[in-house]
Amino acid sequence: MNMDYREYGRTGKKVSAIGFGGLRFPKEDYQSGNYENCVKIIHRAHELGVNYFDTAPDYCDEHSEDIFGQAFRTMDRNTFYVSTKCGLWNAANGDEARKVLEKSLTKMGLQKIDFFHIWAIKTMEDYAAYMKKGGIYEGILKAKEEGLVDHICFSTHLNGDDIAKVAQEGVFEGVTLGYNAVNFAYRRKGVEACAKAGMGITTMNPLGGGIIPQHPDRFSFIRQNTEEPIAVSALKFILAQPEITIALVGMNSVKDVEESVIAGEHIIPATPDLLENMGKHLTQELDALCTGCSYCDECPVDIAIPKLMDAYNEYVLTGGDSEAVKERLKVQWSMDNSTAARCVACGKCEKLCTQKLPIIDRLKQIACM
Repeated sequence: MNMDYREYGRTGKKVSAIGFGGLRFPKEDYQSGNYENCVKIIHRAHELGVNYFDTAPDYCDEHSEDIFGQAFRTMDRNTFYVSTKCGLWNAANGDEARKVLEKSLTKMGLQKIDFFHIWAIKTMEDYAAYMKKGGIYEGILKAKEEGLVDHICFSTHLNGDDIAKVAQEGVFEGVTLGYNAVNFAYRRKGVEACAKAGMGITTMNPLGGGIIPQHPDRFSFIRQNTEEPIAVSALKFILAQPEITIALVGMNSVKDVEESVIAGEHIIPATPDLLENMGKHLTQELDALCTGCSYCDECPVDIAIPKLMDAYNEYVLTGGDSEAVKERLKVQWSMDNSTAARCVACGKCEKLCTQKLPIIDRLKQIACM
């Protein structure tokens, strides 16, 4: 393998074009506390040149950092970088953020975090809450001064204009943002602003939460090589853009790793004209496809919202075919649309949704199909 390595903004660190996302380890492989299979996935990625590993305190039912910790203890610390996070739901102030950081360090057996992310800025109100006096950012900045953090970054689901506003503040060295062939035309402004600010740019959900591989014909416009799998094409499409540093892939198996790293080799740069032509294939609705992050999966009446939103993607992709939605629910999830009618419109899911999707309205639509 011949992995491409890129400068992460102005940090002086060179990172692999393919990053390892630690959100999607198989539940059956970690819920017992036996992490052996998950560790094998990490070690295989490292063998193949991946040197950027991303996790968070809440990932995989709070097992993800422990999994990485077990893997890291047999890896040369000088050969990889680690990213983790702290959100408003993890800490109310800087002192609590410090405790979250220290817990992450202990779990992973590390002396410092290379890239510490202010986690999931969904609105400008979130940004203000992170940056307030005595807040999370201030706590992490102090930890950086003490050598516990190398670089402070942020992860976000803001739109392009608001990402640009945050980038222009100049307080972060990197960003992790949702960016893929589904929504790139609507997020370019944010990406360009972050690049102009000299930030490293990591893209999460590069496969659109699985939407792109599930609909290869719909996204065939991104293929430069008709012989390669659409997932590889989707990753190469992201990495061909000179502003992008890392395509972060949620690794579920050794096979995932071996298929994904192919995209980090022999990348052909994309021209502005090519991106403009590709953008013409998109419609505004595609920017609002659910990417399957499952943050909304805390329904008080136990509606399986992520599964219903996954099925609603079919409604968008097919131009309004209700039967396609019901078929997706039946075949993929063994459920029917009547489940959506249980919604009490409490709004909890919409507050948790990182994409700010109109989940309640979509549930009403699904229930009437």
